[in-house]
Amino acid sequence: MSWKKETMPTMIDAVSAYRETRIEERLPRWEARLRVNEEELRNFMAIPLATHEPQLTAPRLPLKTETVTGSGSYTANNAGALAAKVRSGEVSALEVAEDYITRAEAVTSLNLFTSFDGDLMREEARLIDARIAKGEEVGPLAGVPVPIKDFMFVKGYPRTGGTRALPASTDHDDAPVVANVRKAGAVMAGMTNLHELAYGATGINPHFGRVGNPHSPHHLVGGSSSGAAASIAAGLTPVAVGSDTSGSIRIPSTFCGVVGLKPSYDRIERGGVLPLAWSLDHLGPIGQTVEDAALLYAVMADIDPSAVCPSADAAISGIRFGKPSHYFYDEVDDEILARIDQVIERLALKGHSINPVTVPAIENCLPIHIQTVTAEAAQVYWEAVEKAPEVLGEDVRVRLEVGQFLSSVDYVKAQQLRTMQRENLQAVLKDVHVLITPTVATVAPRIEDEFVVINGKVRPMHPALTRFTTPFNQSGLPAITLPCGFNSAGLPMGLQLAAAFGEEKLLLQVAQQVQAVISEL
Repeated sequence: MSWKKETMPTMIDAVSAYRETRIEERLPRWEARLRVNEEELRNFMAIPLATHEPQLTAPRLPLKTETVTGSGSYTANNAGALAAKVRSGEVSALEVAEDYITRAEAVTSLNLFTSFDGDLMREEARLIDARIAKGEEVGPLAGVPVPIKDFMFVKGYPRTGGTRALPASTDHDDAPVVANVRKAGAVMAGMTNLHELAYGATGINPHFGRVGNPHSPHHLVGGSSSGAAASIAAGLTPVAVGSDTSGSIRIPSTFCGVVGLKPSYDRIERGGVLPLAWSLDHLGPIGQTVEDAALLYAVMADIDPSAVCPSADAAISGIRFGKPSHYFYDEVDDEILARIDQVIERLALKGHSINPVTVPAIENCLPIHIQTVTAEAAQVYWEAVEKAPEVLGEDVRVRLEVGQFLSSVDYVKAQQLRTMQRENLQAVLKDVHVLITPTVATVAPRIEDEFVVINGKVRPMHPALTRFTTPFNQSGLPAITLPCGFNSAGLPMGLQLAAAFGEEKLLLQVAQQVQAVISEL
């Protein structure tokens, strides 16, 4: 496919005519949207072909068995402590629910929810209290309110996907991941607002309203798990359920100053969850702290919390951090770099090692990602594009429409290159415990911004926000973002850690240690 400036309009016109999708007034919009990723598309064409066989988002290498060990027993913090109070009778689940409802009603201007039912919450809370009164074990999230991203089935709520282009009904049971959360004793606490179809990083939804950033009404909250992250930052709850295809948990978590975990690919079952890009989609928790995120992750994955949750008093030593020598530290806001340098210096003072590492061809990740997510999302929602395009928000509509201009040859090439990138990352992580990077190269942009300016360089919004998160969706490796202080304007900054495939326990142990270091600064 040609991405030369002078031939792109001809290509768009010819392909759409051949596919019988040509709409005269849409042609300039399609070209403008492709121009947003023109650099990545042209760079992709210049990448040499790979001979690797495309495979699912999981490595062929055996999982690492090495881990960092600490001492002490697991003690839940925040969400776990609240659940303990409910189980002991110190507070009732109904009292917790009433408090949540009151606080949710006080922040309606933030547009956190696509749907919210206080009466349903009260009903669920009463059932939990009744079970406790009978002496039943109700689970590690007893009475904890857990809002769910409106991208998955929750009994009693419509699943809209943040769009009006899909039918929304309540005639369904819980998605498996939601059933796990409910089984753990949690109270379903509303369906959180999101970027339409989870296909965007801003949190601006034309159907349900823009999700507000609790830290600043003038700045974006990030997406697509916008309401989930913002509900925690707004003080409603310690945990929420999100999903992540290009950084959709980690970006809003960064802009909201909370913790967001994208586990390894398929660690959490995705049945009953709308797809965006099947080979990139991940489910994961968002939490006020690492401990909160760890507990919810264990519940979502239906595993024993003691198998993955870090010890609250663990004294971890000898962590080997890998600091990439290029890409992840290029074109980053100076204040974010300075803050991460402070964290790294403090980690070194505590006896941990900081090791420069090189990830071969990591700069190809964004071009590979554009080819993959654009093609897969267009395939999933092409029927909506054909039948009712006017119902879709313009930003999502045009992103879906341009999927028709990417070739199958380039899609397969992208999957071959992904296999190579995954092996490159896995190889680097043989010698270090985790990688340490910025999560996003900037703080939350202003609402009206169409571009991001980083140290004088202007970049399109979505590529700028997803540069450092997409490598771990492509590879399927687990990654977590931690709040890393505030810049001079009072906006949250984020630090990202990533580990080898399947090493969630290790990642969470290290994240807890880094969280403690950040709190000392």
